[in-house]
Parts: sequence; C-alpha cells; structure tokens
Amino acid sequence: MGLDYLYGTNFLGENYIMLRKHTSALIVVLFFCGNHLYGQETAKELIQKGDQYHGAGKLQTSLDTFLKANEVSPENAEIMWRIARSYSNLGDEEKSKNNKEKARGLYQKAEKYARSGVEINPNHSFCHTYIGVAVGNIALTESSKRKVQLSVVVKNEVMKAIELDDKNDTAHHLLARWHRGVANLSWIERGFAKIFYGGLPSASHEEAIKHFKEAVKILPTYINHHLELAKTYQEIKKWEFAMNELNIIAKLEAKSDKDHRYKNEANQLRIIVAKKLK
Repeated sequence: MGLDYLYGTNFLGENYIMLRKHTSALIVVLFFCGNHLYGQETAKELIQKGDQYHGAGKLQTSLDTFLKANEVSPENAEIMWRIARSYSNLGDEEKSKNNKEKARGLYQKAEKYARSGVEINPNHSFCHTYIGVAVGNIALTESSKRKVQLSVVVKNEVMKAIELDDKNDTAHHLLARWHRGVANLSWIERGFAKIFYGGLPSASHEEAIKHFKEAVKILPTYINHHLELAKTYQEIKKWEFAMNELNIIAKLEAKSDKDHRYKNEANQLRIIVAKKLK
C-alpha cells in the first residue's frame, strides 16, 4: 500500500507547495522586521548618545534623545533621572534669560520625571538628587514661607541621595547650597524654619564648604563646584581661599554655554575679591 494509502497520492506535492508559500511569506516578514530592529537604536545606545550631547552642551538634543530612549525602554530609572537633569538644565537656561515662568514649568517637568524614577527604583541616588534640584529651583520662585517649606524636601532628598551614593558630586553640591541657604535665612524665614523643621535646623557655612570641597574632590573639572565654593568663602570673608578657587576656574575649559556663564560670573567675582586682597 505504501505512503499513498496513508496520505493520498497528492500529499507530498500539495504540502511542498504550501510549505514553499509559507516559507516565502515568513522570509518577507523576517526581512522587514529585521530591518526595523536593526534600524532602531537600543535604550543603552540612546543613553550613551544623550550623555554625549549633554557633555557637549546640546541640551535640547540631549533631552530629545533621552525622551526617545524612554519610548524604547519605559520604566527605566536610568533614563528618568537623565530626563529630569535635561529639563533642569533647560530651566536654568530660561532662568538666565529671565524667562521665569517658562523656567518654572521646566523645573516642574524635571521633578515629575525624577519622582517617576524614584517610584521605579526607590534606591536610585540620582533620581533623589534631581527631585532636590528641581524642588530647590522651584522654591526660589516661592514666598518665604513656601521656600522654607520646600527646603525640607530638598534636604530630605539630598540626604537620601548621599546615603545611597556618597560619591554623588551633585548631591554634595546641593547639600552645600542647602547649608549656605539656611545659614543665610532672614529672621522671618528662621521663624518658618522652626515650624517646618520642628526647630531651627543645624546649618553653617563651614558645613557648606565641607560639602562643596567634597563635590570638587569627586569632580574637579566642574566649574560650578569651584564657583559656589568661592562664593561661600566670599560670604565669610575668606578672600584668599575665594581667589584660589577663582584661579582654578580660570584654568578650566568651558565646554558649554552654561560653563561660559559660570566663567563670566567668576570673572565678576574676581574683581570684588581682588579689591579685598589689596
């Protein structure tokens, strides 16, 4: 009887034709899918590219790249904090142009993405850091009462960030600014601080200097670490120490528009400090 009895006389021929049709269709599908996957950058590649744009001072392009990475890999804390950083930096750009409302909106977006990052990964140091950065910038546009209230959020977030990663230079920088800011509170703001902190928080220029110096130690090439340290020395009239930081800034390369602004600010501060050293 053979195979013809079991399967019919046309089994091999008909099924061979069908197999060829299905195989051809599968090849076409795989070809187009393969091209699509090949042409699509991975989240890791987009993060690397976004970081390069950030380093070159191409802030909007950097943000666009990270947003694209977020589409490829949503629920990724590494992407969330970078988006928050980008919005914060763009907010700084608008603030420098005195576009306060636009800057505030960008800071609010930064806070939103940083908080999303913390929801995804509660132990991500940079997500906590950029909540602090965003809230701190928003606080600058608020009333004295609200400013002090938000400073509690900033401190809590930055302390958590350092607890998670004590080599986070941005967190040390932010904690230093918190110390300096609280040390410089007006008597009205001190009254609010007693309410929101349950007493006047311990803060000093010395602690600010300590954390600015730690930030400098971690990332010595970042101009603003040195600039804010110089400003702190200026506030407590340590002119020689201030000038030392300004001299370092003069030797550092400006890699972005922001760096150029920091250098210009340092040059203005140098004039003041130089007069005090005469």
